[in-house]
Amino acid sequence: MLIVFLKMFNEILLSIVQAATEFLPISSSGHLALVSLLLKQQPNLFFITLLHLASLLAVLIFVRKEILALFKFDKAARKLWLYLIIATIPGALVGYFLKDTIESVFGSLLFLGIAFLFTWFVLFSTKFFMKKEHNKTSNIKNSIFIGIFQALAIFPGVSRSGMTVSSSIFSGFDREKAVKFSFLLFIPISLGAFLFEVKDVVFGNLLLNVSVFPLIISFIICLVLSLLFLNLLFYIVKKDGFWLFSLYCWLIGILCLIFYFL
Repeated sequence: MLIVFLKMFNEILLSIVQAATEFLPISSSGHLALVSLLLKQQPNLFFITLLHLASLLAVLIFVRKEILALFKFDKAARKLWLYLIIATIPGALVGYFLKDTIESVFGSLLFLGIAFLFTWFVLFSTKFFMKKEHNKTSNIKNSIFIGIFQALAIFPGVSRSGMTVSSSIFSGFDREKAVKFSFLLFIPISLGAFLFEVKDVVFGNLLLNVSVFPLIISFIICLVLSLLFLNLLFYIVKKDGFWLFSLYCWLIGILCLIFYFL
């Protein structure tokens, strides 16, 4: 059994990286790019698609109460539907029109370094907003604002959860509401990306030569760890420690730039 898991080292490593970095505000795309550079190989697109599906399932479990509330279709639910749609549009447009540009910078240490430092700046800025009273409710204006920040996270090295939670805090949201709104937003943007990936998998014949056992193990690992990291993030935000993730992003950003210039 140990030999089997050693043979799956790359898959297990990518599963752990996806689970931790998708929800902690340190950029999953940036870390997957770094791991790919270290392993000197691009992971199979079908495998990455499967990990994204595990992350999506974890979010559906985490915000299940909020999802059920959306289907009450009362006044509050209709407003939330509107705000989620508005906040999703910028990211969908950027992902559609800048797909080639995004792919071209995926393996650039220079771009990753700059993007991680941008994430550091945004996360660190939340430190000065955490102690303020936050009781604002969603509206069209702050939905657009949060949506623009989420659109920036299409680029590797810019954290999606970091951008959406930070912009929600900047908008005056309650900390717990900021996290829940962030991960409700994750569902449509992640589902859209997943459908695009499935299209590439099906038409690119990427299902060929794929072993089932590593996929099942990787999916389970990613799902379980995703739920753990989601709850960890929720706890840290409630304890006013969200900005501490900026220190890690600063370190990774500086290291990327050092290795690039060396």
